Amino acid sequence: MQKESWNSMSIILVTLSFLFVFIFSSQDVFSAPSSRHLCLPEQRDALIEFKNEFEIGQLNQFCDSGQPKTKSWVNNSDCCYWDGVMCDAKSGEVVELDLNCSRLHGWFHSNSKLFRIQSLRSLDLSFNDLSGQILWSIGNFSHLITLDLSNNYFSGRIPSSIGNLSNLTNLRLHYNSFDGEIPSSLGNLSHLTSLDLGGNNLVGEIPSSFGSLNNLDVLEASSNKLSGSFPLPLLNLTKLSVLSLSSNQFTGTLPSSLLTLPSNWEFLNLANNQFNGTLELGHISSSSQLRGLFLGNNNFRGSIPISLSILVNLETLHLSYLNTQGSVDLSIFSHLKSLEDLDISHLNTTTTMDLNAILSVNKRLVELDLSGNHVSAINKSSVSDPPSQSITGLTLSGCGITEFPEFLRTEHEMWFLDISNNRIKGQVPGWLWTLPNLFL
Repeated sequence: MQKESWNSMSIILVTLSFLFVFIFSSQDVFSAPSSRHLCLPEQRDALIEFKNEFEIGQLNQFCDSGQPKTKSWVNNSDCCYWDGVMCDAKSGEVVELDLNCSRLHGWFHSNSKLFRIQSLRSLDLSFNDLSGQILWSIGNFSHLITLDLSNNYFSGRIPSSIGNLSNLTNLRLHYNSFDGEIPSSLGNLSHLTSLDLGGNNLVGEIPSSFGSLNNLDVLEASSNKLSGSFPLPLLNLTKLSVLSLSSNQFTGTLPSSLLTLPSNWEFLNLANNQFNGTLELGHISSSSQLRGLFLGNNNFRGSIPISLSILVNLETLHLSYLNTQGSVDLSIFSHLKSLEDLDISHLNTTTTMDLNAILSVNKRLVELDLSGNHVSAINKSSVSDPPSQSITGLTLSGCGITEFPEFLRTEHEMWFLDISNNRIKGQVPGWLWTLPNLFL
């Protein structure tokens, strides 16, 4: 009996000892923010000085409301616990700086104290009110993996020193005021998977060096002033799935192998350029994963390629201003069972568009633009076989219709309607104003 009591007491003592050690250890861990400072003093001081280079301005319209991240940046505190700052747990070096939507307003100086933090792996200054030029010093951040300066007011040329950032995988410079040519040195970024240069004032051609970006998945360069012919080196990039060169000044014909290689196309936007010739899209694989194809508002002529009908995964197709010079085979679209958004406006065709037939065949279609074509009477109260989804956008400008599209009465999801420049007489039906989502 005495032995059993001794064993019970031993178990209790061991358990209490274990609990004591656990509580002591836990206290040391959980009190780390107040008892142990990770942040390197020189980097903390650099961040404070960087913060003081700017004013706190208005919140960007695309950002959620809230306090600027730098409000938590208080001197003599551990910078590793500041909003937007992340440190390496072992070295205490600042490795990530995320000041997205932080209301920073002011000029980005060439001697900015930010350049003293060479340990950065990720730098995000997007959606602020920063201006000035990005100078050669940006290339000294040799550890950077992600660089995002988008949605600011940076100007001048993109520094070629960015090509020295050999570890970079994501580069986002879109929606600024960068001008000049795209540095060919960006072709040195062999690890790059995403490059966004859209919404600037860039000129010249896509550098041929981009043909070496073998890991590139996304290339966005729309809304610039780029010119020249279609950049053929891009067709060598077998991992490229998203390419947007829309709203530039590209000319010439498209390569016939465009939709053949790379085989993993998902999104291709070449709209609003000056491409010409006939649309020869070559042999398209039945396994194509293409979901978005934008070729509208160019100078193409000839018929719609029947090979498009094989793109069964296509969700968006824009072919506006295709000079068909004759009839259009609308049966091509009947094979596109995934189609949700179709723009075949201003085709210069002799074919009369049957709206009812298009909506009945393409049952997932929610956005449709037939402007500038002749559309048959649509005075039925509803289409004969309505689509499975409600129409959200319909554009029938200049289609010669004489009666109001009565079937829209039940389209409660509709938010956009354009029936301007037609021959409709009489009053606007009262039910139009009751559609809950219609933007008026």
